Amino acid sequence: MTPSSGQAVSVESVARRLFGEELYGMISEWCVKRESPDKRHALPKGRVANVFLVVEPLSRLIIRHEQETTDVTTVPTYAGVDVPAILNTKLQSGAVRRQMLAMLHNWFSRNSEVAKRELGVESYTCSMRPYLKRQERQAQVPEEFEGYCGECPNCLMFGYAVMEGGGYNVKSRVEGDMYVGLVDSALSVVSTTFNAVDDITKTTFRPEAPETARTGALYEYRMIEVGTPFAGKLALRDVTMAELMLTLVSIARTTRVGGRKTHFGEIKIHIPAVLFSSYEVGSGYEVANRALAKHGGRRVTVEEAVNEVVEYAERFGSHGILVVDRELGDKLRSLSEAEVDAVILQAWRDALVLKRSLEMFVYKGREG
Repeated sequence: MTPSSGQAVSVESVARRLFGEELYGMISEWCVKRESPDKRHALPKGRVANVFLVVEPLSRLIIRHEQETTDVTTVPTYAGVDVPAILNTKLQSGAVRRQMLAMLHNWFSRNSEVAKRELGVESYTCSMRPYLKRQERQAQVPEEFEGYCGECPNCLMFGYAVMEGGGYNVKSRVEGDMYVGLVDSALSVVSTTFNAVDDITKTTFRPEAPETARTGALYEYRMIEVGTPFAGKLALRDVTMAELMLTLVSIARTTRVGGRKTHFGEIKIHIPAVLFSSYEVGSGYEVANRALAKHGGRRVTVEEAVNEVVEYAERFGSHGILVVDRELGDKLRSLSEAEVDAVILQAWRDALVLKRSLEMFVYKGREG
């Protein structure tokens, strides 16, 4: 997936290699064009890229939720069994958004002169930082770290709130719901007991106890077992080709999710199908119910899960432009640095045009 010697790297060349010449032409026509600021860019275009995913745990996962005190969120299904689920906020906001942000910072650190010349961006400190109370913020938080910048691809794709530096809210154009397990929780969720290690001695022994006496607090985690596949979908709204490519790369290169990620939570995301349509279709919950009815809640392989998602997505083939490629996630992960750099630069241009267009729409009479 690298360009041949002497070939210029562009968003178009990357997309052509990923989707093929024929599909590229249709997808390019479908994508939003945003060449210069125009208040009409602020209006919804009714174009939705339905990105169907399979999440494969490469290590055990801890997926907490506030609904109860357990460490794994489960949902009931029509098959009569409960299955584990990953909430969209865990994957989209907690993982994919951070991955995109890391990619943008990496690009800026290597291309600061390009950013200044091509984008007019002289510094970049955008970060996902919780805000303190106003009186504490002024006393404790350095002014150079102000959370979301409101002007980069990360902010214009995932949105930001007024309190974080703007005069208006920007809604996320990346939407999703649950990622639902395809295996009965009785077979996919395990309880493991751990022995708390003393922070000072780094052992589980107390000095005053006999050498053979193992002490310390015991605690238990309920975790999702390695290899348990999850099906889900993200909807990307009104994206340019560069924004589409950047978001897909960010999804494919997201490698951890859930709690205790320093020890657990490693994942691989497969993207077997994308449907470019005029509205949102499909859900991971429907895929899970179909798979559970077919397999009875038994352990299924990732390959079986991918096949289930493909079969499900193919039902919507007449609803738009359907791309089916079981290797798309691997192709996105194998893109070269130069290819990703070209995508980021153009996506940043597109974000700045949208930012100025939004300001023209909100503040009437402003020319951007």
